[in-house]
Amino acid sequence: MKRVLALCAVVVLAVAGCSDKKDTGGNQPTADAVGLLTDVKKTIDEAASVHIVLTGRDLPDSGNTLASGDGVATHAPAFKGKLTVRSSGSPIDADVVAVGSKVYAKVSFSPSYIELTPTQLAGLGAPDPAILLDPAKGLTAVLPTLKDAKVKGETRDGAKVLTEVTGSVEGKSLQGIFPKAPADQSFPSTFKIDKSSKQLISATITGPFYSGATSSYDVTLDKYGEKIEITKP
Repeated sequence: MKRVLALCAVVVLAVAGCSDKKDTGGNQPTADAVGLLTDVKKTIDEAASVHIVLTGRDLPDSGNTLASGDGVATHAPAFKGKLTVRSSGSPIDADVVAVGSKVYAKVSFSPSYIELTPTQLAGLGAPDPAILLDPAKGLTAVLPTLKDAKVKGETRDGAKVLTEVTGSVEGKSLQGIFPKAPADQSFPSTFKIDKSSKQLISATITGPFYSGATSSYDVTLDKYGEKIEITKP
């Protein structure tokens, strides 16, 4: 009988141990999330270039908004790609090159590039895209300021298993990328991270980017570290 009881105790302990390992309910401590975000920031800050795709959702029909972007950013700083802004709901597509502290854009009905000032860009709801990788103003600027950061769990993206980190981004840390974001507002956010490469794969940021609406921006990043030379058009 003693042997039976001892065996039962071992089985119970083993099952309990397995249950602990499989339990993914709840969020992991903030320290884990902060560590991941710190690693991700370092990876982006050290990458020669990153391909970035940005897509807006639930944007207001009035005023000027940044609808989407697709291009390569470097730490030169520089950017080459496409941006789409919406003016009173109508999309305007432009090829954009940002280099040497200048931003050049060419819309479909223009035969050549024109230079845009930072004020003009801000009025369109768009940033100087050359700063997208700026450690202090770009995408990575929001990572160390994430409030209530927690590891939510894991999700699959094809063959990759990504770790989800959730939290809130302060509006003031977004203004380098989204110049119309209110500084005093919070933006619930989700970041998906490949822990093996310490790369940020995607992010979704939601909040009052524009007056009278709650919008979201989905951002994906890939092609880390490609050698890209961007020159004035």
